[in-house]
Amino acid sequence: MEIAIIAGTGIDDTHEFAPEHVIEVSTPFGSCAVSRKRFAGTELAFIARHGFDHSVPPSLVNYRAQIAALKKVGVNRVIGVCTVGSLTSKLPPGSFAVLTDFIDLTRTRITTFFDQPGGPVVHTDFSQPYCPELTAALTDACQAQGLYFESKGIYLAVEGPRYETPAEIRLYASWGAHVVGMTNVPEVVLAREAGLCYGALAFVSNLACGLSQSSLSHEGVKESVRQSASSIISVLRDVIRRIPQHRKCKCSTNNELVL
Repeated sequence: MEIAIIAGTGIDDTHEFAPEHVIEVSTPFGSCAVSRKRFAGTELAFIARHGFDHSVPPSLVNYRAQIAALKKVGVNRVIGVCTVGSLTSKLPPGSFAVLTDFIDLTRTRITTFFDQPGGPVVHTDFSQPYCPELTAALTDACQAQGLYFESKGIYLAVEGPRYETPAEIRLYASWGAHVVGMTNVPEVVLAREAGLCYGALAFVSNLACGLSQSSLSHEGVKESVRQSASSIISVLRDVIRRIPQHRKCKCSTNNELVL
């Protein structure tokens, strides 16, 4: 299994990603349930970010165990699917963003593998946060599927589980971010530290607080994802076929995690 998909709200309970052939992978950072799937003609690994029963809130997800588990089972490319709120009316509910950069405002999460006493001191370059090869594949797939999307999406990562205030949303938008969410960081950071290629597709489920005329709810977010699930699945099928057979990017480094 060289390719993996990590997804959360609304995608983790679709028929295509229902748990099957689940293995419990033990890592130095905890264990993680990984489902082996046949998808788009390819055997891949699937992780339900919040657990297959969707019981883990964003701030308590064991991101290190999930990424370490994928590396342990032989994955080297990861597509992360995240549900987001839009910071601009130009990206309405039902649209997408291919992520190319992020701003991290999380506060309590462990964001590195390299924090052990006596272990190596590693400073990882993030001048190109997302794998260029996977980003290109995602962009081409979105175009081929006729999706309305932002091709250079900037993700604003917040702690959660609460939603943001209108004042926070105005601030984040003024920084140039396109979408706001609770899960892509530290997932993207840890993937790079592990030497994995990582690309991310963000699905806009709602306009953020202050832009939306209605209050936000988790059930409302899930319903929005359900309504667009077929589009999300279609672009994932397309992108899997577009991933180059051999990696030519620089996501794998000499300082990556060794298990």
